[in-house]
Amino acid sequence: MSTELFLFNRVSFQYGEEIILDDFSLKIDRGDAVAFKGESGSGKTTILKLLLGFEQPDSGEIRYKNEPMNAETVKQLRRESAWLPQDLNLGSGRVMDVIKFPLEFRNNRSRQFQKSKAESMLHELGLEPSVLEKNFRDLSTGQRQRIGLVICLLLDRPVLFLDEPTSALDEESVRRVTEALQNNSNRTVISTSHDPVWLNYCEKIIEMDATSNNQNM
Repeated sequence: MSTELFLFNRVSFQYGEEIILDDFSLKIDRGDAVAFKGESGSGKTTILKLLLGFEQPDSGEIRYKNEPMNAETVKQLRRESAWLPQDLNLGSGRVMDVIKFPLEFRNNRSRQFQKSKAESMLHELGLEPSVLEKNFRDLSTGQRQRIGLVICLLLDRPVLFLDEPTSALDEESVRRVTEALQNNSNRTVISTSHDPVWLNYCEKIIEMDATSNNQNM
């Protein structure tokens, strides 16, 4: 069986007159831990949005499991992935309810909420179980990031899309996050980051160049 999971084949994309990606090609294999690194406007987050079907390329092709990206492929990918945006805004309410909410969706009902499992993950990421009773809106940015990661881990999807997942974390917290993710070697992690500790965890670093729109590994 092919190890290829995603393929960008000469993809170009622009916002208005601004060229974000120009003739961009890349292969991502199953089980890869990939980080896109680069200055603002270099196309890092755009790549995640293209993969998730939030944006469409102007030219070129994106494939998932050797199938062209279309409405059906995107639907399948979203069932098989979890997405953590940089600015996580899940409203207000108890953290426990925020965590439980996505697990109640029809596609996720096989992942029933277990408080003991959630508490174990919180501890693994350096958070006290008492955070479950706090209002999500009252948490710090770093705490919200880790709650988002707990949700992703509880969903237990084979693909994770993480946009600057450790931008508000200290070095020890980043280490805890990478150790938690390393528990599943079959998981494919696709991220954007400037964090040197996180980048050290990732096996493939794609440096995006905003001026030439070329990538270097």
